[in-house]
Amino acid sequence: MDVGQRLKQRRNELHLKQDYVAEKLGITRQTMSNWENGRSYPDIERIIRLSEIYDLSLDELLKGDREMVKHLQENTVVNHFLKIFITMLFINVFLMVVLLFNRTMSEPFIIIIFSLIGANTLSLFYLIIKKI
Repeated sequence: MDVGQRLKQRRNELHLKQDYVAEKLGITRQTMSNWENGRSYPDIERIIRLSEIYDLSLDELLKGDREMVKHLQENTVVNHFLKIFITMLFINVFLMVVLLFNRTMSEPFIIIIFSLIGANTLSLFYLIIKKI
């Protein structure tokens, strides 16, 4: 049984309406319907909330649905990539601001900052190429 079927079955066992569950999750009823019919999957935060609302363990909810597990793994990898990418961008911006506003830096310090910006930029390109 896939996650969508399990969600629908458990919601019906608990005599809950889609509208009620959707409101608890902060989503539309249509989104809830899409999950139950297998047209899309909830994200990990909503899966956890659903397990709480339906009083099911995550194992009971996800077990046997390989597509859902694959979706969650891909989603987690993308989120991790985005966090690293954004952090590295902020580091570059910070270093550039330091260069712009600190006029009293010695030449070796300026060279070090340029080197850090260059290394960080190369790392960003590597992350982008690796992700593609």
